[in-house]
Amino acid sequence: MPKAFVPLTQFVNESKSIPREHPLDQPVARWTEEEVLGEEVVEAGVAILRTRGCYWSIKEGCSMCGYFNDTVPGGVSNDMLHSQWEKIRHSLKGKRYAKIYTSGSFLDPTEVPLDFANDVMSDMADMGIEKVLVESLPEFVHPKHFNYSNSPKIEIAIGLESSNPVVLDKSVNKRLRWPHFVKVCKTAHENGAEVKAYVLLKPPYLGERDAIEDAVQSATDAAPYVDKISINPVNVQKNTVVEKLWFRNEWTAPWLWSVVEVLERCKDLPAKVYSDPTGGGTRRGAHNCNDCNGQILDALKEHRLGHGNLKGLECECRSRWEVLKHQSSYRRNGAEPHGYRRGFGNGRRF
Repeated sequence: MPKAFVPLTQFVNESKSIPREHPLDQPVARWTEEEVLGEEVVEAGVAILRTRGCYWSIKEGCSMCGYFNDTVPGGVSNDMLHSQWEKIRHSLKGKRYAKIYTSGSFLDPTEVPLDFANDVMSDMADMGIEKVLVESLPEFVHPKHFNYSNSPKIEIAIGLESSNPVVLDKSVNKRLRWPHFVKVCKTAHENGAEVKAYVLLKPPYLGERDAIEDAVQSATDAAPYVDKISINPVNVQKNTVVEKLWFRNEWTAPWLWSVVEVLERCKDLPAKVYSDPTGGGTRRGAHNCNDCNGQILDALKEHRLGHGNLKGLECECRSRWEVLKHQSSYRRNGAEPHGYRRGFGNGRRF
């Protein structure tokens, strides 16, 4: 069977490598970043717990997600999770906002045991943290999974990715259904949590124009049901379908100009819409040319923090992006000519 016709589920599994060994008592990472809390910009503490990882990644996985590279499929014991937490909690002292990631679903009790999650939330509340963000697949957004005895305000980030069922199935390899997404958003709000939706920009097989239209439509559909929407330009993560397509020159990362267009078209939606591109300005992430990458990324950060707008951004490469958008429906699988974004060589991969 020709490679182009291999089912996406098989392609996803073929992309994965044997997981590396990881220290179970060490979190994946810790850092701080600026975030908005109410009307203030505060320093947020961010950490990634090392866990078993996403159950869907173990079963099949999404085409763009490489977070399984940092997980331990055999699972991590409660003792090791507590050891990780002891290393994390010191970096959260004095913070009012925390983001606790797991490379999976914090609300999945088979990944993060409920008693450990309750201890973590109670500890953060005692430390004076006012809000904590966690991520979860929608199937785990159930009141019993975040009915903590004591906790900060809970913000649940859900990977909607796209409101288009064809894009979800064929480009992302995700089984989320729109009615279920709406239901869990209502459930979260009814139980005192806020909801943030992740919307992808340019998953596999979408050209630049179609990717923009899909992201705008998905954000428009989600806005009545969520508090925030993060536009996530797809980036090239290790051992993924996206990386395979990228190496084969069958897909290229979206332009930062596309991010700007999506945000401008979504500025009047009833939810806050912003973008903080992972790997922005690199070949593996959303980028323009070297002359304007820094300027655009700075503008996106200011926009995310509520300090500015995206008006007046210009660069010579914008005209090339406009031409590419017009031509993208004629190009296969979301790829573009080598060297089209000047300043990045001749399309070399690394």
